[in-house]
Amino acid sequence: MGKKATFVLDETVIAQAKEIVEKGVFKSMNAFVESAIKDEIERIKKDNIRQAIIRASKDPLFLSDIKEVEKDFEYADFDEGNK
Repeated sequence: MGKKATFVLDETVIAQAKEIVEKGVFKSMNAFVESAIKDEIERIKKDNIRQAIIRASKDPLFLSDIKEVEKDFEYADFDEGNK
C-alpha cells in the first residue's frame, strides 16, 4: 500500500489528466500521477548520468585512464574464432 500525499495542481492539468483517465489510458488518477512522477524521476536520473558523462569527457585524468585501459587491452579484444 502506498503512502497518501496531497498536492495542489493547476486546474487545467487536473482536467487534462481526468480526460486521459476517463479514456481508459490509466485505471485511476492515482495510477496516472504515480506513473508521471516515476517517468520524471527516471528522466532526471538519465539526465544526471548524461551530465556526468559530459563532465568525464572533459576530465583529462579520466581520458588518460581510458587511453591506458585501451592500450592494456589492445590485443585482448582479438577473437581467434572470428577469422
